[in-house]
Amino acid sequence: MFNELNSVENYIIYQLSGKNLNLNTDKEKIFKSKNWIYESSDSINRSVNDIFIEHDLKESLIKLNPEINKDNSLADEVIHKLKTILVSVKQVGLVKSNEEFFEWLQGNKTMPFGENNQHIPIRLIDFDNLSNNSFIITNQFKIQHSELKIPDIVMLINGIPIVVGEAKTPIRPAISWLDGAHEIHDIYENAVPQLFVPNILSFA
Repeated sequence: MFNELNSVENYIIYQLSGKNLNLNTDKEKIFKSKNWIYESSDSINRSVNDIFIEHDLKESLIKLNPEINKDNSLADEVIHKLKTILVSVKQVGLVKSNEEFFEWLQGNKTMPFGENNQHIPIRLIDFDNLSNNSFIITNQFKIQHSELKIPDIVMLINGIPIVVGEAKTPIRPAISWLDGAHEIHDIYENAVPQLFVPNILSFA
């Protein structure tokens, strides 16, 4: 039976991660070249109230920032700053919060972690060597704030959700990608705006 899970969601996951690929075929090389790793939402170590996969984010901060590597507790200070931006979305609005978080993603923000409290740039993502980052794609990503919502597809870099996607069935003429776009923009962004603070792309 065709539905949005097995005909659209799984197809997207397959294209990005190679999950369910038959490694005995000549497509093995494609699977090895995929950057995105599929993890079921149930296997990810986070509560439904968490936007980040905090373990992955902390690990990346330690790996990508020499000063944090010397003192791992500094990673917690950065994560606290990032969580403050998530919380502030209710007061300042999604656009402003997203713009501020984007500055962090680009490596434009600093913290006083250098010698004599000198401010140094903090890297959340390694743009020079992409293999230094973790790329996770998951589905049915439960997120609870004012209410529980479950986006179909979420893609995370270093534990940060940067892409949200909504799948719709391809076999019901009354349903189209516009319904998915409506769900993301009018429902999810209002019910769980924190999820979209680090967002750089949504799709239906």
